[in-house]
Amino acid sequence: MGALRAAQWRYDHAESDDDSAHQEAAQNWIESKAEELVGGCDVLIPQRFGGPVGVRQDQFVAKVAEHLRSMQEAEQDDITALAQLLLQAQAGGPVKSMVEDVVGQSDHVNGKLYEIAETMLDQYADQGLQYEADEARL
Repeated sequence: MGALRAAQWRYDHAESDDDSAHQEAAQNWIESKAEELVGGCDVLIPQRFGGPVGVRQDQFVAKVAEHLRSMQEAEQDDITALAQLLLQAQAGGPVKSMVEDVVGQSDHVNGKLYEIAETMLDQYADQGLQYEADEARL
């Protein structure tokens, strides 16, 4: 009976697995893939069975458009900023600094577009890490 109690005590007081390294790797994967998605690339993860999963560029564009529509419905959009962005783009001027005025501010260090991209990619982080680990073993 003493061995059973000792085993139960060890089980009850065992430290939980530390998954901070996995969480950090997942966050790094999400940030890296968000950069690709905002840059115009699809983020697709091949699957052993079936087609790839992930976020295609057209899905990202649709999500950004949805965000812009919601800003417009809430009357938080700045049509003047959008007009300036279009005129600068047409003239070949610098437009990157104007994006925040159009899509709104974010607490994300890289802005609202990255926030949207990371939200979309979050659900694929584990699959992406697993795929990369499998590829590294080959």
